[in-house]
Amino acid sequence: MKLRTDSKSIAILAIFAAMILALEILPIPFLTDIPLFGGFTLDPTGIPITIVFLAYGSIFSLILIPIMWVAIAYRNLIGSIFKGFAEFYTLLGLIIAKLVLRNRTYDWRVSVPTYIVFGVIFRAIGMYITNIFLIQWLYGMPQEGALALSATFIIPNVIQALINILIGTLIFIIIPENLAIQARFGKYRTEEYENYEEISTEDLESTGNE
Repeated sequence: MKLRTDSKSIAILAIFAAMILALEILPIPFLTDIPLFGGFTLDPTGIPITIVFLAYGSIFSLILIPIMWVAIAYRNLIGSIFKGFAEFYTLLGLIIAKLVLRNRTYDWRVSVPTYIVFGVIFRAIGMYITNIFLIQWLYGMPQEGALALSATFIIPNVIQALINILIGTLIFIIIPENLAIQARFGKYRTEEYENYEEISTEDLESTGNE
């Protein structure tokens, strides 16, 4: 996959990275940071990662994960380890879903459920297994206790994955087409649209009148 290196794409990535940093460094209790139990919180940090994945692909979205990790580690090192793995598994599910959908004709009624299924399954199963080892390693809990505690986090992880993917895809879908073209989001990343933004409205109108 070709890495985008144009200034516009880098600038937009920086904006999304800044959003993640702001959400993690300056959380708003019970609004952008909803505590559940066992240190688990629901938050919107994964939403920008989903949007960037849909807009610019896997590489840019993977870049955001270590940025998020650093932002969380700033105030909660242990929490950043769990969160980093969780968002990685969600993104991995989205990447696999995209590979499944590749070279096929589909619309959002097909792609969104596919992204949800893969993202939720990869996060739920991945974090269940990972939590078993992390809980034993970080907290010194016996294996039996780690197995039981890890199971209690399955539903919260499912909910968080649903929030990230549903809201992220909804925001991406409602982005106006002219803005998506200018930012070269999604399907407009292709060379077919590479020079579109350089054509003025007057040029388009004069071409249509000829």
